[in-house]
Amino acid sequence: MKATNKAPEIEAFLSSLINSPLTREETIEQGICSGCGSDVLDTSFRDELSFKEFTISGLCQKCQDDIFGV
Repeated sequence: MKATNKAPEIEAFLSSLINSPLTREETIEQGICSGCGSDVLDTSFRDELSFKEFTISGLCQKCQDDIFGV
């Protein structure tokens, strides 16, 4: 999976928010949720928009639902 590109300052800020030794980009590329650390599969998203959000934030469907609502 490919993470969306961010300015280096934004990338550093987003990576500082996650509880992982990996960066936001690394969690997305490895299919790991940057919120809870669970494995993420392409099929685990409700729809294409939710998958696109994963490539932006690195959040799995459950974490997206917790933050944004269902």
